[in-house]
Amino acid sequence: MIIMLFKVIKSVCYPILWKIKYGKNIIVKLPVALEAVKLEMDKAAKIIINEKVQNRGNLYLGCRNGGNLEIGAHCFFNMNSSITCMKEIKIGEYCKFGNNLVIVDHDHNTSGDGEEFPGKPIHIGNHVWVGANCVILKGVTIGDGAVVAAGSVVRKDIPANSIYYEERKIVIRKKG
Repeated sequence: MIIMLFKVIKSVCYPILWKIKYGKNIIVKLPVALEAVKLEMDKAAKIIINEKVQNRGNLYLGCRNGGNLEIGAHCFFNMNSSITCMKEIKIGEYCKFGNNLVIVDHDHNTSGDGEEFPGKPIHIGNHVWVGANCVILKGVTIGDGAVVAAGSVVRKDIPANSIYYEERKIVIRKKG
């Protein structure tokens, strides 16, 4: 009972502390059930977390370089989820994400020429389910009702009401 009460208090404290630190750049619509969240953003970034968003375990939200991150209502993130936004990431309502999720809307420019973090927006529709150990890369749109199978690397658009999975060839051979 005491542990549950502590979790509720902690969940309410996150949005209050974020509002004090980041001001108008962050909007959190209560109630939310957030625990073990690491939030990093700069003054040019904006984050909106709608009501009834919850996580289990670690959740990293990074938003920099004027990025805009919006998480729709009733979304759930399982353990070890990481969302890094430098451009735009919009997640619809009622989405579920398995553990070890990575969503990143940019690359790192290693040549030194041009933009440091070239990127493209990511849009995830409503009622999307993403399995464990998935990576969603820049420029992707995932349609409403789509399912992304565990272990997938999403680098292309997924139409609404589709199942996305990767067929991998397994090769086992002798050494030498």
